Amino acid sequence: MKTAFYAALFILAFAGCRKEGNKPIDKDMSVPKPVTDISVTNISGGAQISYALPDNKNLLYVKAEYSVRGEKREAKASFLSNSITLEGFGDTSEQEVQLYTVSRAEQISAPVTVKIKPLTPPVLKVRNSLETQTSFGGFSVAFQNEDKANIVIVALKWDEVLKEWRQIDANYTAMPNGVFKIRGQDSLLQQFGLVVRDRWNNLSDTMSFQLKPIYEAQLDKTKFVDIRKKYKVPQRDPLPKSGAAMIEAVDYNSTYVLKNLFDGNTGSMFHTKQNVDQPIWIPIDLGVKANISRYKIWQRNGGFAWGHGNPHEWEIWGTNNPSDINSWVLLDRQVMIKPSGLPNGSNSNEDIEVANSGQEYEFKEGLPSVRYIAWKNIDCWDAIGGSTGFFHLFELTIWGQPGK
Repeated sequence: MKTAFYAALFILAFAGCRKEGNKPIDKDMSVPKPVTDISVTNISGGAQISYALPDNKNLLYVKAEYSVRGEKREAKASFLSNSITLEGFGDTSEQEVQLYTVSRAEQISAPVTVKIKPLTPPVLKVRNSLETQTSFGGFSVAFQNEDKANIVIVALKWDEVLKEWRQIDANYTAMPNGVFKIRGQDSLLQQFGLVVRDRWNNLSDTMSFQLKPIYEAQLDKTKFVDIRKKYKVPQRDPLPKSGAAMIEAVDYNSTYVLKNLFDGNTGSMFHTKQNVDQPIWIPIDLGVKANISRYKIWQRNGGFAWGHGNPHEWEIWGTNNPSDINSWVLLDRQVMIKPSGLPNGSNSNEDIEVANSGQEYEFKEGLPSVRYIAWKNIDCWDAIGGSTGFFHLFELTIWGQPGK
């Protein structure tokens, strides 16, 4: 009986609480005065509005109401600030903004109308900076993004059957500049396009162009062969030499064997022993003579990205006669650049995304066709500039023109 009584009492009390609703925390219901002494500084895709606040002890914030492409938007600034920043405009047309002061009791002042005229928005500035160049299997796109705005550059291809644009790739970035590559396209004269979009869904016009991608194909990894024992490579000499002792720094077990480096699985790993002399030479028979165009590597991730034995600086050498010291030529030299620039052990979201997606590098044009390559690992991230270290990667993929 007592239980039922207390339950009924609780229900009544709860119902009574619900009737109260949300009420202002301040009982001063006076309407605040509007802001004064307004000045406008137009910025890319927006404006910064400065003002003097009224002398109201219960002032909470300043609110700006405006519209973008017919959509109503608002921005707020605390009473601790004397300015408010508006963003998201996709053009440079003049706009009207209404400013209000709001009290702690949610009382709103009369509006003050301000006119702004945004400067060229980032989405258009990036669009105007785009430059394309024919590349292997597609094309490259260079861009400038001086505002470091969050934008996406969308790559399109014209569909002759459907008579419409089809998206083939997209590059999300906030970098001040850069280059990205569009791959996987047939070596035919085609119509491509680029569109820039920002986080407010402002769109640039379509940059349309024609080009014929340079022919390339992914080399058949099933033909790759470990030739460390057949062609011995000295560890410290700048070129592989015949008859010298090969570095035996590989863990020969079912987990870390060299074939994992080119087994098509970006989750399996090739791993040398630790604390061995650097550089470490890793020669491979590609199984076919090819004019190699580019390669892509996948770091060891899972907490090891941009650290541990992942390569930091390396060279790739090539030849068609591994026994001839004078036949080896330098094909590429790289120092891996971390997008964020953060110190070893600290990675940004972009760092992790880049490592997981794989990193691509192009060979220079005019290099000779080769059948044999040697990866010369100069140092790793945990032993930069060191005389000893180790090496690991999840996967290596190579493209080129086989039979050339």
